[in-house]
Amino acid sequence: MRIRFSLICVGLAATVASALELPKIEPVALTPRANLEGPPGSREVSGIVPSRQWPGVFWVHNDSGDETRIYPVGRDGKLFKSARSVDKPGVLVGGVINSDWEAIALDASGRVIIGDVGNNSNGRRDLALHYVVEPEPTAGFSGVLKSVFVRYPEQKTWPAAKDDFNYDCEGIFTKGDTVYFVTKRRSDSLTRLYRLDAPKLGEVNVLTAVADFDVRGRATGSDATPDGKRLVVLTYDALWMFEAKTPGGDDWFAGKVWWMPFKNVKGAEGVCFDGPDTIMIAAEEGAGKLYAVPVEKLTRVR
Repeated sequence: MRIRFSLICVGLAATVASALELPKIEPVALTPRANLEGPPGSREVSGIVPSRQWPGVFWVHNDSGDETRIYPVGRDGKLFKSARSVDKPGVLVGGVINSDWEAIALDASGRVIIGDVGNNSNGRRDLALHYVVEPEPTAGFSGVLKSVFVRYPEQKTWPAAKDDFNYDCEGIFTKGDTVYFVTKRRSDSLTRLYRLDAPKLGEVNVLTAVADFDVRGRATGSDATPDGKRLVVLTYDALWMFEAKTPGGDDWFAGKVWWMPFKNVKGAEGVCFDGPDTIMIAAEEGAGKLYAVPVEKLTRVR
């Protein structure tokens, strides 16, 4: 099966297209590692990221329809209870609203970054990142440190034209303190990688387009290793892992590529690295489930 992907260095005159051979692999039947406990907000997971301060803690969140809470859970799916408000699980983040929280990340400065970047209608003009100093898992309450608003450089109308529905995002990640966006496009099967450069408060920051990659579907989550060397991108039925071609660079789509199709997972919307050897998938199915995939299960395709 011969599949093509496009790698576009946006902002440069040249567009590079390469042919990528994907082997005929039977999708891997995944089985849950754990069920998520707690209220609907902690189980309808739209994003997951591991704590860098508290080993074994993962921050998850719901999308629109929940309060402005992030939830600390363990690998066993169990929720860390609030010490201040036992009947209100999770950490309530004050000073923000939940329009459509679709992604979460942690930066090198120890800040949880909540991506209010869901944009199904492609009509939002208030896409934002909310920065929170990572709370202690049982804190119960926290306040927003700052909110940074963003927009895509290619979008000229709101909502976008139906054949240009490419401005939704369900995956953000960091390299150092720099935030990257992995978009969920509807006009094709690509994902476009964007970078937030020198974010400013009090204005809408224009993202920098970096590159495209054909994920053969819709990207629903992303994460990078703390050193920024490797990137994982999730779709509804596959995992893609990339290794930066240039040491310290952000040319993941130009480097080594691994791939694994999977099945038996409904609503795969969150993904993160759990150490260097394991990838964690969070799915919205049923009451919410966690899956652990050894990196060695992925097949090198470039």
